[in-house]
Amino acid sequence: MAYGPIRLFLITLTLLATNAATAQDTRFEQQLLPVIERELAKPTVPGITLAIGKGDELIFVRAFGVANIETGAPVTLDTKMRVGSVSKVLATALLGKLWQDQKLDLDAPVQQYVPFFPKKRWPVSIRQMAGHMGGIRHYEGDEFLNTRHYRSVTEGLAIFRSSPLEFKPGTQVSYSSYAWNLISAALESAGQTNFLDAMQDQVFRPLGMPDTLAEDTTKPIENLAAFHDRNGIAPFVDNSYKWAGGGFVATARDIARFGLAHTRPGFLKEKTLQLLGKEQSTLSGQPAGFGIGWMTASNMRRRLNRNGQQGFHIAVHDHLIWHSGGSMGGVALLLVDPEEDISIALMANGGDAYPSLQYIGLTALQLLLDNNNTK
Repeated sequence: MAYGPIRLFLITLTLLATNAATAQDTRFEQQLLPVIERELAKPTVPGITLAIGKGDELIFVRAFGVANIETGAPVTLDTKMRVGSVSKVLATALLGKLWQDQKLDLDAPVQQYVPFFPKKRWPVSIRQMAGHMGGIRHYEGDEFLNTRHYRSVTEGLAIFRSSPLEFKPGTQVSYSSYAWNLISAALESAGQTNFLDAMQDQVFRPLGMPDTLAEDTTKPIENLAAFHDRNGIAPFVDNSYKWAGGGFVATARDIARFGLAHTRPGFLKEKTLQLLGKEQSTLSGQPAGFGIGWMTASNMRRRLNRNGQQGFHIAVHDHLIWHSGGSMGGVALLLVDPEEDISIALMANGGDAYPSLQYIGLTALQLLLDNNNTK
């Protein structure tokens, strides 16, 4: 078949564009893989699962290392790991749905939705708790090592329901996973649906996240990694007391897809995305480092400055939203760049592996932004 000159010109342009995209992808992979391999060589990092999304698709999905140091079973793309406090932004998506449907008032006292939660010295709102400014305490003693199974989110409130607020809400920022336990009870009430059912029906299923679920220790979970600390296999824990605070497991693919749902309107409306990602402030005007659920760029900058790692200035710009997660024997990180339509999800099955995930994740984001700027 003969092609006219215009057709040949278009075919040539297509081939050039395809080759350029392939070259960009190859260069990115060549630059990132040595970083991953170096971090994977550390004894704190048994295995890593990583997924990177851009636009409407996942562009880089890899698994490294071992899922279980005793058996030597490898990490695969199907390996589920604990996402820890990344669970908070998963729950934030449900919060956003209820807010945009006018079923949730972020500034009402929490007792409007959880009337049996005792009133404290000051009223506390969901907005304040979602920005870690509510005064709800964090873990105490060995609570992080909980082995008791709780049958509902409201049953789990018993752990801290009698504790006083640690400060007047809005005046300080103090990280609290228990605040998210209380938020999940409010979401359950506002939506009139069991929290875990609502997460499946309104978040995970619509976003194509089949491998994300609560780590219910009473049920078998397929392809679940073993979790490790410095001594080997980490102690058994039951996270049923804190689903929203840190109780979900997932694949990196699912978490990267979740991140992409927050780069443009669709799953959530534009006004909702703006609400969730906008940094809150204390009553005195100090940046909180949190929006609604999500951590903000200023939070990451403070963390990097503390660790003497200021070299990620390209990646950590003002519109970055993110969250880290630490759980027994596992860590996670989700980075989302809404302006560039990028989502990067990483998980490791070692409790001390977070510095490696942060370095890999920010390196990947910086490389992507560098490559975008050189196209």
